[in-house]
Amino acid sequence: MYKIEKAGIENIDDISILAKNIYLKYNSNLDSKEGIDSVLMFMSSDNMRLRYYIEGSLILAAKNEEDNIIGMLEITNYDHISLFFVDDRYFKLGIARSLFNEAKNILNLDRYTVRASHYALEFYKKLGFIELYNDIQEENGVHFHYMIY
Repeated sequence: MYKIEKAGIENIDDISILAKNIYLKYNSNLDSKEGIDSVLMFMSSDNMRLRYYIEGSLILAAKNEEDNIIGMLEITNYDHISLFFVDDRYFKLGIARSLFNEAKNILNLDRYTVRASHYALEFYKKLGFIELYNDIQEENGVHFHYMIY
């Protein structure tokens, strides 16, 4: 069992650690050192706090029975998925879909964008996202598929 809730500032450190661990394990293999460093900086607790307070980013957390964070979703600019990770011990339990559905319930928009890692491409397609380009994009050493929902 798990629950989805809006993350509080007290959750940011744990969310940042989860995002970094899963990114490094599954998503970073195509990125250059510059790209990896840039992504890790974006995922830092300090930068997440800035986006939370200053930009008003929506950060959702999935928590298990012990109240540990097992998944997270951050949406910036009201419609862009900037971070989306689930602890790999909890893959394929519907947590990610629940996080996205909760974000859609809160924001009530018809369109969302994401720069999906190559690893997550098929997952986003299952959620209903489509690729805007037929090939992988690269910017500052970070590789991604630009997708829209």
